[in-house]
Amino acid sequence: MRTVGLTAGWAVRGKTPGSYDDYAILGSGGGTFRPQDFTAILDRYTLGNPPPERTGPEALPWISLTEVLDDHGSNLGVAIHDWTDGTDAAGRPIVRTRYGYFPYEQFVRAPVSYASLVHAVSGLGVDGFAPNALDVPPYAPEDIARDIEDHNWLGRAATAAALLLEGPVTITGADDLDHSLRLRFLDAVAALLPYGWRPGLTAATWLRGENSNIRLAFAYHPQPGSYELDWRVAELQPSADTRLAHAYAHELRRSISRRSLLEVLAYLSTRSEYMVNADPKHAYEILVDLDRPALVLERVRRNECDASEVAALLEGGRYKELPRRSDHEFLLASLIRLGGGVATVQSVWQELGAGVRSEPWRALTDEVVRRVRSVPSDDPNPYVRLADSLGLTDELLADIVGTSQNPQLGLAPVQATADLLDRWTDPVAADRPRLVRALRGQSAMVCGLVAGLDRGGIQREDAWLDLLSGVAKENLLRPFHALRVPDMPVTVSDIDAFARYGADCVALLISSAARRERLDGLAAVLIRWLAGLPASDRRTWLDRLRDVRPSRGAEAAVLDLLRMSSGEPPVHLETPDRGAYATAFRRLVTDESLRRLANNVQYGLTEHLRDRRWAHDPDQAALVIALTEALCAVDGPNRAALVEEVVRGRASNPELADWPVHKRWWPDASARFPAVAADEYPIILQALPSHTSLQGVGRLIAEAMRRGTKPEVIWSAVDASEWPLGGVYLLAAVLEARMIGVHRHGRNFGDADDMAYALLRSAQDTLPHLRGELREAVGDRLPSDLGLPLDVAELVSLSADDEPAPTERIRQTLEDAEARARSLQGRRGLLGRRKG
Repeated sequence: MRTVGLTAGWAVRGKTPGSYDDYAILGSGGGTFRPQDFTAILDRYTLGNPPPERTGPEALPWISLTEVLDDHGSNLGVAIHDWTDGTDAAGRPIVRTRYGYFPYEQFVRAPVSYASLVHAVSGLGVDGFAPNALDVPPYAPEDIARDIEDHNWLGRAATAAALLLEGPVTITGADDLDHSLRLRFLDAVAALLPYGWRPGLTAATWLRGENSNIRLAFAYHPQPGSYELDWRVAELQPSADTRLAHAYAHELRRSISRRSLLEVLAYLSTRSEYMVNADPKHAYEILVDLDRPALVLERVRRNECDASEVAALLEGGRYKELPRRSDHEFLLASLIRLGGGVATVQSVWQELGAGVRSEPWRALTDEVVRRVRSVPSDDPNPYVRLADSLGLTDELLADIVGTSQNPQLGLAPVQATADLLDRWTDPVAADRPRLVRALRGQSAMVCGLVAGLDRGGIQREDAWLDLLSGVAKENLLRPFHALRVPDMPVTVSDIDAFARYGADCVALLISSAARRERLDGLAAVLIRWLAGLPASDRRTWLDRLRDVRPSRGAEAAVLDLLRMSSGEPPVHLETPDRGAYATAFRRLVTDESLRRLANNVQYGLTEHLRDRRWAHDPDQAALVIALTEALCAVDGPNRAALVEEVVRGRASNPELADWPVHKRWWPDASARFPAVAADEYPIILQALPSHTSLQGVGRLIAEAMRRGTKPEVIWSAVDASEWPLGGVYLLAAVLEARMIGVHRHGRNFGDADDMAYALLRSAQDTLPHLRGELREAVGDRLPSDLGLPLDVAELVSLSADDEPAPTERIRQTLEDAEARARSLQGRRGLLGRRKG
């Protein structure tokens, strides 16, 4: 029979029979420990005083399993406590303790069971180990599995092993087990943990009393702070409160059910790395690692796994432990979908020999499609490069085209996909037969390819057009040919036939024309075509054009005119190339063939101007006014409405009138549209937003009064606006207008006061619901408005002897004010009651 040769140190403790000596080390050797060291070790792991009875649950022998450290590392210690036949001088029976310690490093290479160590120590005498005592059988998981199954120990042993990860465990109620069965149970518990847990697994077949250094023991009563495992409860399980123990026990049952008890024990015996100071969770991870392929597969199916877990399984080859090839391919497909490393995917793909209709192939196609269509886009080229290394590029590109038939896909994904096809295809060599066949009937993808050809050379462009002519009709390719040939005309009929292939095709044509700087020449035809469509169809086409991003101002003008020709507001007015925008816009709206659409264009621009943010940007305002001038140069009933909207811009920004572009435009506009000019300030004031400043409102009121607008018209317009007109705001706006009249318009204070008086008198008549608020506002403001003038008059009128000496004019003014105050008081009492 094969054996394992062990090395060990040893000691025997006892008494000399017939003497009065205390217990002492009778012999030792095999290492560096001195007798007093052995005494300390045995005292540390004492199991208590044995009872004199030679039978019963507490009867000797007792066996303890411990750890001891020396200069070289950890040792597994085994102590056997049993009776001798001798007695001391007092007639008391003598207990002999045989102790052996075994360097743990030898078990890393060749594990043995506790039973083998106990067998070795049982051959120990005061002169050392008996011959061949240290030659023991190697670890035999099948023997432990047999013990567990024969005695139905699995539930108890698994629970004890799991609880040891949480803390000490005391086994109670096992009085009927003799010491040999208890030892075999301890071996079973240890076997259900990684072997490397043993150095820290201090245990005893019986513990009498208390010893916190013993973590697993049989006893009558549980030790303080330990978990109790009652042997009489056959199906005891860790509670949910002990989360780690609960998880470990669950994983043990799951692993044994999937594999076998013997396979689990054999695996755990191989995990012999030293674990005394390790996190107990590491033991759980080791157990999980046994069945990791199945666990990862299960987690992937539940969408709970990340790419690193799948990659580790595939890179280590452990996926092969799964019996079904479909599971292997499923894991590879999952790694692709999780964005795993291409190198790993390629290696495993070649190992599996996956085909083009396999699940990994579908995952590869889906991942490339996802990356192409994502915003912002992920780089799909590493995965296309993978297909290329497998010789499957043509198949991949053809499948990608096959997934791009959705008409709702959008312009950007179509163009990105077309760019990918172009990158990985040589049209000169015509080396993609499957791709070319897949393009048949894929109008948007064909247009995407042709639209992107302006970025390549002429030779490549010609080759692509020749290649595509075999799968696309001439009326689909004709507009793109026209972009390449300056004198080749495109008619409305051409565009109408082309547009039947879909909105994306039109958008791609416009995008290509913009990049080629040929959109100006195509604009009039496009606008006439769009205007000829039923109104219900235009919105769909215009929404598609939102994806076209112009690079120049002229193209931006064309795209906006396409929208405005259907009465939609423009979206590209913020282009930095405003001069080119205005020039192209002016040329197109004055084109005789497009004059009938001017009314729609005027309406579209008017709609845009209702959002008056443009009035705060000088550049935006300049472009808006330039477009307004261009549209006012052609007939259309919306011209006056457009001018009114520009005028209303001052409601949001009264300073707009100070900008040179407005100063240049308004005199001519007011002459051409006198009705708008006559109502200029009512138009502006009625459009006041809620956030207009008091200074701005005061300025507009002062200007309106200067232009001869009647006060009641002013207040009616302001009251109809969103500006929060109340007594306080009304008074403040009038006082602002008074000061602006003085400082901006050169009024003298008397005229400014008269203007303010007229405004306030009109407000009381026009806005009767604000009379009370206005009276309160005047009352609140009066002390501060009167206080400062009086203080100033007093200050400048002091004589040398500090007696008031006002000038004649100041005196006359004060007397007039006093007379007015007395007159007011005479008509009404201070509380508003008439005096009798």
